[in-house]
Amino acid sequence: MNNKNKGFSLIELMITVAILGILSAITVPSYMKYVQKTKRTEAKAEVLRLAQLQESYYVQNLSYAVATNGTGGLGFTGATVTTETGLYTASVQGYGADGTTTCSGDSVTPCVSYIVEALVVSTASQSQDTACANGFRLSNTGAKQARSSSDTAWTSTAARDECWN
Repeated sequence: MNNKNKGFSLIELMITVAILGILSAITVPSYMKYVQKTKRTEAKAEVLRLAQLQESYYVQNLSYAVATNGTGGLGFTGATVTTETGLYTASVQGYGADGTTTCSGDSVTPCVSYIVEALVVSTASQSQDTACANGFRLSNTGAKQARSSSDTAWTSTAARDECWN
């Protein structure tokens, strides 16, 4: 009788499964980090869009808008704007000459500076992004800031570099 084995032995199958397990253990975390980094683009785009609206408002009113909504605001219905996929909420805050929020967004008491902020929605998947978990910020001077999950202030240069690049 001529017995030719057709198929795989158990050892060959176990080696193949082990190789696939090792490859997936290496690639899946890298892919997930890439996905998180890609989703940060949504926050940065919204911050830049609101900053552009602030600059347009300034050209028309010789003052920055005091907020996203309300009198002297950018014309949105709410105090925050939710990004397209709902991962971030963004808002605008105008500041008077004294550095406080005592401006009205008009020529009488103009806002001379602003900060646009995008914060992660706590229930969104992006809240797991510890490097940029506390949001993005942009000022009228072009200063970019970001906060990681361990930051209490907007002063971390490491978070800024990680999140904005």
